[in-house]
Amino acid sequence: MFFMPYRIDANRNGLPFLTVLICLLCTFIYWQQYSIDKQYFASIEKFCLQDLSKREVAWLNRVPMDFTGNRSGLVLEAIRDAADADAEIERMSAQAKPNKLFTSKQDNIAHVGKQLSDIYRKFERDVPEHLTSDLAYDPHDMDVVKMVTSTFSHGSAMHLAGNLLFFYIFAASVEIVFGGLIFLLFITVTTVGTSLAYSYAMAGIEGALPTVGLSGVVMAAVAALGIMMPAVRIRCFFWFIVIFRIFRVPAL
Repeated sequence: MFFMPYRIDANRNGLPFLTVLICLLCTFIYWQQYSIDKQYFASIEKFCLQDLSKREVAWLNRVPMDFTGNRSGLVLEAIRDAADADAEIERMSAQAKPNKLFTSKQDNIAHVGKQLSDIYRKFERDVPEHLTSDLAYDPHDMDVVKMVTSTFSHGSAMHLAGNLLFFYIFAASVEIVFGGLIFLLFITVTTVGTSLAYSYAMAGIEGALPTVGLSGVVMAAVAALGIMMPAVRIRCFFWFIVIFRIFRVPAL
């Protein structure tokens, strides 16, 4: 089943310059993410296959991982993505397969931790940062800069396309109704506000994931249009197997 709003039946006088500018900005940032992150993953592959010794790979293989793929890269990425790299190394060391050279569990953990720390320092030195992770907003760290960068970055091309489609349909009308200055204030408030709301919702949840995307601002634009112009009709396209329909629903 496929359902998509695609046009508002309203006479809009004016051009939504800021809406278009935000769409272009999001597209440019995603292109940068795609280009830099592609280099990042190639760097990890090179590092794991060429720069690590067999002994170092063996140490990384001691750490249990829930995902298949390049185990060495997954372990090192997990350490880098953790809020506290040292704490993550300690946690991994406690879960790693024991070394038979040590009878004491604490000695085992300390020795594995030392090996992981040395390998990770080498990884940090040789492999550049992952741009998307650097732009993402961590709900446990209320960084205003990251609130902005995360809003205008996206996780995939489909994520970007879906958000921009809905953003343009609704935000363009909101901008014309509000005017440019108030619309800019609206974008600023919703950018910060949706991030704070996510932090509040995730308070006390250790596994809360960092977030990227314009979705919060899109939902705010949908709500704003529904409040300001509740009766305006929105054209929607519906498809289910062999059924195709175009119909109109009120914005509210």
